[in-house]
Amino acid sequence: MIINMKKKKIKIPFKLALVGLFFSKVESIWPWLAHRWFVKIFFSTARFELPFAEQKALDSATRSSVTFENMNIQMYEWGEGVPVLFVHGWMGRATQFHEFIPVFNHAGFKVISFDSTGHGLSDGSRSHLMEFTGIINILTARYGKFKMIVGHSLGGVASLHAVRQFQATDQLVMLASPTIAQEIVEEFRKKIGASKKCEVYFERYIQATYGQRFEEYSASHIISEIKGLDLFLVYDQNDREVSMKNPEIMLHRYPEAKMMITEGLGHNRILKDKEVIESTLTFLKNSEVVMA
Repeated sequence: MIINMKKKKIKIPFKLALVGLFFSKVESIWPWLAHRWFVKIFFSTARFELPFAEQKALDSATRSSVTFENMNIQMYEWGEGVPVLFVHGWMGRATQFHEFIPVFNHAGFKVISFDSTGHGLSDGSRSHLMEFTGIINILTARYGKFKMIVGHSLGGVASLHAVRQFQATDQLVMLASPTIAQEIVEEFRKKIGASKKCEVYFERYIQATYGQRFEEYSASHIISEIKGLDLFLVYDQNDREVSMKNPEIMLHRYPEAKMMITEGLGHNRILKDKEVIESTLTFLKNSEVVMA
């Protein structure tokens, strides 16, 4: 089922612009160094000052922590009721869901979230997909199977892995989640001005380090191994980071999924849109999105 919603088109600035000023020059002189730098940057994280609305959400949270691979991971709870887990994306943080929190609390759900490794108030300066997933699995052991998980961007992919590994939930919402491995690496390469040779080196590095091709970690690859998941895909037509090919391939491989399409929200404003929030709550309460 597909829902279309139109919003004004907005511009989204490219990340890693500063690195992009130097990377191609370094690669032209020292390609071997650039290849290693490519991998380092890919897994490196950054932290940003909290906007006022997110600071308010942080101040109102009940905070605790868990340990993951000897790192302190900051956890947050808001409200009381049946736990629903929210998982942020790359270079994100739990408080990015601040617009969801009061809506879900008012509906009788406890909002659970965390800052992944290298993000927010948690330890580390690097991270990767499976670290997100490992933390979700720890929280699933603590709280039990979640009524629903909402994952933004990479958080949606990590949550899908947690469903496959740990049956973390029967209901998953993927908001603007990249699902095609090649597109993820290519988008990153273009942002920093790297050549295709860096992609080749990256693929070899992943295979040698983790024992699998990068593609095998993608959502579009692992969805074929998942059965019985109630899946809701929410994507924006003007998202410059994640193209509409991503949900299309997911629907092709998992036709049971429901999908909502917005326009003009881009990659991050999708987290603040009232219709998106209400439709996510409707999906949780009814397991069915009513067409507008």
